[in-house]
Amino acid sequence: MKDYFDRQKGVETQLIIRGGKAKKVTMLAARLYVKAHGKYRFVVALKYEGEEEYRYLIASELSWHHMDIARLYTLRWLVEVFIQDWKAHGGWNRLSKQRGEEGSRHGLILSLLCEHLLLLHPEQSVRLKNKQPGMPAGCLIEHLKADALVDTIKEVVASNDPETALAALTLAMKDALPVRDSSRHMAGRNLGKQEATASLKAHAEKYEMLNAA
Repeated sequence: MKDYFDRQKGVETQLIIRGGKAKKVTMLAARLYVKAHGKYRFVVALKYEGEEEYRYLIASELSWHHMDIARLYTLRWLVEVFIQDWKAHGGWNRLSKQRGEEGSRHGLILSLLCEHLLLLHPEQSVRLKNKQPGMPAGCLIEHLKADALVDTIKEVVASNDPETALAALTLAMKDALPVRDSSRHMAGRNLGKQEATASLKAHAEKYEMLNAA
């Protein structure tokens, strides 16, 4: 495959990345028999500006235009974005209470439910309804936290005894905040003696004399 495309002159063009900005690329495409698959495939050779070697996209759909295949390939990055959102904001692989395959499956389902519920956020709904880019999960969760804080402050201010309500809120927040030991502070760790003994000094002097000779 490499030999085949190396014999061809690539075509410089612009590839739209994830439906947004365009990047300069060199492309070639051909429907070739792929021995490893035992079938004909649509092979797209692609290299971005500044790259020396082609990367190869092998598609089973032979009727598509090669540019559409390349554009679709750029969307694979969105999978990584979803996984990052699940890990950082959906509780997947972080707040899991159940281990193993079943636990992973349950965590994934809950993360997906969280993602879908975020679509109901008023600002998100308006954006999507008007065909505008939606906000990422992390941004929406930050907005929800801010809204919850504002609502709580309103309740404290409007209460019959704001001072007592504020004290209760302060205590509840302190109880909820985690307390973690910093790995940067080395207190209580066995770091060794970190100084020479008399016998080791004498031993080292022998080698220093050899180095000086």
